[in-house]
Amino acid sequence: MSQLARGEHLAFLIHDAQKRLRHEFTRRVAALELTPATARGLAFLSARAGSSLRALADALEVQPMSMVRVIDDLEARGLLRREIDPRDRRAHCLYLTPAGERVVDSIWIILDEIISEACGELRTAETNALRNGLKSFIAGIQRIQQSESK
Repeated sequence: MSQLARGEHLAFLIHDAQKRLRHEFTRRVAALELTPATARGLAFLSARAGSSLRALADALEVQPMSMVRVIDDLEARGLLRREIDPRDRRAHCLYLTPAGERVVDSIWIILDEIISEACGELRTAETNALRNGLKSFIAGIQRIQQSESK
């Protein structure tokens, strides 16, 4: 084990940061009457309009059947609409409505506020270094996963 105390280990710090970010995000999106999963789903659809329920479920790492109620709820709230997929009439393509787009804008504002508050004592260069370091870390984990799947 490294010479650092266990609480200072990078793996522990990343996990702790992610847990705290998720908790704060959950608390704040509740004001929009969203769960973290529905907020992430709306953000996904904003970036990938016309996605299928299966693509959305894959992105959220849930079973497609568990997404049906979520989609029904978001549609009833006027945040998204379904259209029959022209390639497969049994499937639907999902699109945000203008109201859904406004909610996604609010989600990004919430995330920006959390990050701004959490990184308040960091200089811009330090925030950029953190972002770049995390991107490199993610790429490294992806390389490990790809080599193990071969």
